[in-house]
Amino acid sequence: MARGGYATVYRATQDSVGRDVAIKMENRTLDNARDQARFLREARAAGRMSSHPHVVDLFDVGVTVDQHPYLIMELCDGSYLDRMRVAPLNAVEARDVGIKIADALVHSHANGVLHRDVKPANILYSEFNAAVLADFGLAVLGEMRDSSVTLEVLTPAYAPPEMFRHDTPSGAADVYALCATLYAVMSGRPPRWATNRSPSLLTLMDLFHQPIPDLPSAPRALTDVLRYGMNNDPASRPTAEELRDLLNNLHLDPSTPQPPPTVYRSTSTSTNHVPPPRPRPIPPSTPTLDETPTVQHAPGRKGFFQKWFGG
Repeated sequence: MARGGYATVYRATQDSVGRDVAIKMENRTLDNARDQARFLREARAAGRMSSHPHVVDLFDVGVTVDQHPYLIMELCDGSYLDRMRVAPLNAVEARDVGIKIADALVHSHANGVLHRDVKPANILYSEFNAAVLADFGLAVLGEMRDSSVTLEVLTPAYAPPEMFRHDTPSGAADVYALCATLYAVMSGRPPRWATNRSPSLLTLMDLFHQPIPDLPSAPRALTDVLRYGMNNDPASRPTAEELRDLLNNLHLDPSTPQPPPTVYRSTSTSTNHVPPPRPRPIPPSTPTLDETPTVQHAPGRKGFFQKWFGG
């Protein structure tokens, strides 16, 4: 069992088919029509995505008698938040995780669904799958362009500057969050953080003006791709598909024979496709971060900023 600020996850056995599952029981209650409609939308979004091999399988959803929503999901062994705290990934491992999760985002965005909370804690692994994207709890259907999610439910350590301004959601935010996540699982902490301690809100906003440091353990080519994806300007980031292909084409160790790149089919034929911003070419060196985000404070739960590191 694992308990967090917003939900408790139980390990259980589904007797009808004899398999172990995870039951995520949310702490909130659905005591009004708006919350119930949002939960159903989130559940449908998660169910739609779970057919992808790198998205956690969702088996069922429901509401308890005391109005707590729950999801019955694939049971995984751990998260990359746990992994990075114990043994950060090397460049090849991080690249391979990035390819898988970027492809899951390609599928998600092509079906009109934005994740909006990509972070190490939401990338899980199991004996049979090296990386699966979990928790579409903040997912929003692209055609609805719901921008009502406030700071209280974000993870600022991996959020791009536009999310602090409540800009219209786009797939570019997921790209930023994935690149920040890949940087973190190699460095052991989020980008630009000097220590494991959570910075204040003012310090966090100042960090967007600072360059993203090189990683001694990662080739410059990989770091440049991640910087490209973490550009402060959403229109200057790659799409999820372009990020996946950039990572897929990285040859990180020229002395070792590389397998041929995996060929991915396009999923952009869906009528719900999220139109991505068009990026500029990847910069040859560290970009200058020059956008000043304006923070819009929103009513939040006490202790929210204690969760920035990724939980």
